[in-house]
Amino acid sequence: AAGEVEKLIENGLPCREEWARGEQVLDSLLLARMWDENGPPGAYELETLLLSHVRTEPWKHHTKIISKTDATLWPEGLRRERCRLDAWASFLLAKEYLRRRRTRGDSQNLLTFTHSLAASLSRLTLVGAIVDVTVLEGLGQDLHQACLLSGDRLQKLALSQGMLKFEPTNDNHLRELLYERLGFPVLAKTEKEHLPSVSKPTLTMLGNDVAKLLLEYSANDKLYRTNVVGLGDFLRPCGAVGGARVSYLPFHINPLAARTGRRTSSDPNSQNWSKRVRGIVRSRWPHGVIGDFDYSKLEPILLAWYAKDATLYHAFTTGGGYKFFAKELWGFDCGDDSPEYRATKAIILGVHYNMQTPKMAKELWLLGVRFSADFKEHERKTDALRRRYLRLVPGVTTYMERQEQALLRDGYVTAADGAIRHLPLTDGQDTPTYGHILNQAINFPIQRLASTVTGCALLDIEGELLRLHSLDYRGFTALLLEARRKVLTTGLEDGIMYPMSVIFNEVHDDLVVDLHPDHRKRDEELFIETMRAVPTLRALVPDLKIPFKVGTKIGPHWNESEGR
Repeated sequence: AAGEVEKLIENGLPCREEWARGEQVLDSLLLARMWDENGPPGAYELETLLLSHVRTEPWKHHTKIISKTDATLWPEGLRRERCRLDAWASFLLAKEYLRRRRTRGDSQNLLTFTHSLAASLSRLTLVGAIVDVTVLEGLGQDLHQACLLSGDRLQKLALSQGMLKFEPTNDNHLRELLYERLGFPVLAKTEKEHLPSVSKPTLTMLGNDVAKLLLEYSANDKLYRTNVVGLGDFLRPCGAVGGARVSYLPFHINPLAARTGRRTSSDPNSQNWSKRVRGIVRSRWPHGVIGDFDYSKLEPILLAWYAKDATLYHAFTTGGGYKFFAKELWGFDCGDDSPEYRATKAIILGVHYNMQTPKMAKELWLLGVRFSADFKEHERKTDALRRRYLRLVPGVTTYMERQEQALLRDGYVTAADGAIRHLPLTDGQDTPTYGHILNQAINFPIQRLASTVTGCALLDIEGELLRLHSLDYRGFTALLLEARRKVLTTGLEDGIMYPMSVIFNEVHDDLVVDLHPDHRKRDEELFIETMRAVPTLRALVPDLKIPFKVGTKIGPHWNESEGR
């Protein structure tokens, strides 16, 4: 629906203001996924969805045999018929899913929020990011050089062991080098073929110089292929800003979220960009800056709220967070770089994700946090620390038990905003994947609410910015569409795009904004205060009265700080 509304505006066709806001529109795909997100791949395609509810004939094959995606190739009469049937199918599906939601008693506020957020995220894609080509090229050169150096060392090592052919990305070559030629112990095997493992965790556990060199090569090679070479498919050169060559890069964020409750991004997936890769993004104005505004310690605070645990709530609101528990676990103050602090943080995060002792011990070992040179002793001490932490936060245990009861009773769990995650059990607690399903039952409400907090902040900030610049949503959308057209046709012309700051990405608990130099100070304050207040969230989840902390990092490039 959001993209279709943008097409109305782009072509000068009638469009109501509430449609541009994402209100009084119905997206059949959103509604279907809100009802149940467990469908197999392809289940949410329009024709497939309708045929699962209505006895009718398939209709898309007439156009698919001409082209699956390019509608300009379809004859006009066939195109009109396809559009008519698509609209009819969307209407029937929206009507059916609305009926189901009313029967289930779902909130109208959640429906409005979901569609409004989808519209806002679509506008975020229109804004896009501006990539500093020189910085990107420098990153590529550094990563490529690092790959060449570590690759050369590995080639020489393999040759010294009698291997005339060796590729550091070939698993069979790695097995031969590590286990046959060098005689290292086999610590794990692959699940299907039961071959000696050469995975990242296994190499980390080996811990020798050869394994470290392989890990170094793999990390640099992946960064280079994914975030330098792979990024080229999505970049569009668009001139220069302040003499620096730049390209346009739109981010695409899925409003339907992943099964965890978090939203995902694609083409490219900026959710997992490293700090170094983020640095390729610069402001679209010669003297502009990039602001990264994040909710500090959001998930632990929300878990404390769900679990009604006073100790956990105190620690992550006013008590020092992980340092508070580090002192409780170890009996002394621990610095941020100390092994005790790193161990505490890993244990707390593991417990919150319902990680049991065996996996937690292994994760700590892979992180280099080892309580003994002997793994069994390390595992025993990990278990003692895990149990000690759980005794400090009894509400967390109660919350997890409550979620398991809801899972076994209902086959689904509900987040505070009313979103439902269906988790069907085929054989109760004997379901083969029960442990994984239970983890989702525990984690979904927290991660879903965290994404709702950020989504509400996005809506509220966008609304405040439009009010300050006397723009309605139709006018703002038209502005973004025209700016994108100019960027892709005539270029940036030294940043002449918008009269206002614009949000161009959302990453987990962060909103990332290109701050207009004329309004920087005002807009910094607007972002911080709005993210703390979040009026849309307070209306959607009235019981959520906890305070939010907002951190900032502002500089010429994303993830840089001016040190002010």
